Amino acid sequence: MPDGNRAAPRGATGFGSVYDPDMVRLCGRIEVAAIDARPFLAALPELLAGWRALVFVDGVVRHPVTGRLHGGLRVVDGMHPFPGVTYRLVLREDEVPAPTAEEATVAARLVHADAKAATEWERGRIAAARATGRVATTWHTYAIRLEADVRERTCFTVHHDGSGTRARVELSPGPAGVQLEVPDWLGARGLLSGMVTVRVQVDPSRLPPYGNTEPQLVAAVTHPRGRATADLAVAAAEPGRWLVTTRASAQGAGWLRPFVGLLAPLVKRRVQRGLDDALAGLPARLEALNQGIAARYPDPPDPRTLAGQVLADLISAVPTSAPAPA
Repeated sequence: MPDGNRAAPRGATGFGSVYDPDMVRLCGRIEVAAIDARPFLAALPELLAGWRALVFVDGVVRHPVTGRLHGGLRVVDGMHPFPGVTYRLVLREDEVPAPTAEEATVAARLVHADAKAATEWERGRIAAARATGRVATTWHTYAIRLEADVRERTCFTVHHDGSGTRARVELSPGPAGVQLEVPDWLGARGLLSGMVTVRVQVDPSRLPPYGNTEPQLVAAVTHPRGRATADLAVAAAEPGRWLVTTRASAQGAGWLRPFVGLLAPLVKRRVQRGLDDALAGLPARLEALNQGIAARYPDPPDPRTLAGQVLADLISAVPTSAPAPA
């Protein structure tokens, strides 16, 4: 590669931008605390088996542990769990007021002392806000169709009623694939209107200590006016640590391509700073994830028991009652 195209080290998170006509290229890296995903990967087949064994009463899912009916998930067409069945999933999104300075201090102290207690305290804060009418609730409705379910492949399609977003999710013993189609994500009018398609392939089975030099996550985004690609590779660093490296590139399409090249020198620094900031915040987010996993699953049990716990948590997140379809 010519010197003008070689990534030059810059900043705490790795590399600076890379010159290439008509394209923006970025790269960054950072060390983070490792996460042991092996128990959850081993539990995935049992999780799918548990989902197939779910019982629906008059179309409404029954919690596998409590036996309570959760009206937010119901069969609307076909028969569970056979291909062609369609489910209606309704989830609530609560906009909770930000914690006060005093609450933030208490939360920070609890997180460092007892992650489980911090989680329970946050639940109590949200419950208090909801009881006093300070939580704004939005309901999201999804149509989920089981397209295929064979030994080596399970495929769902999902449609979000509000935004028109469509997704296709394929699960297999190796990589999992997700495709999103979002209409007018960048704007409903003008040059940026049009369908945004996102394709993601992720293979968590190749996280350290497994895997090779190939990235575990690869993504591509296309739009009538441009396209972008990105990948993320995780490698073992010192014991208990991972080295995360990410690369991204973007370019215009058609007549817009040379304009992206002209603007590249103006936007590279800003976008690279955004990437650096995102990577700089990654260690804290993964540390919080590790603490949450340790609090909820302190000693991951055998795959079947772990899958049962995860499935119970997923169904518990479904509302017991939900608004009727409009």
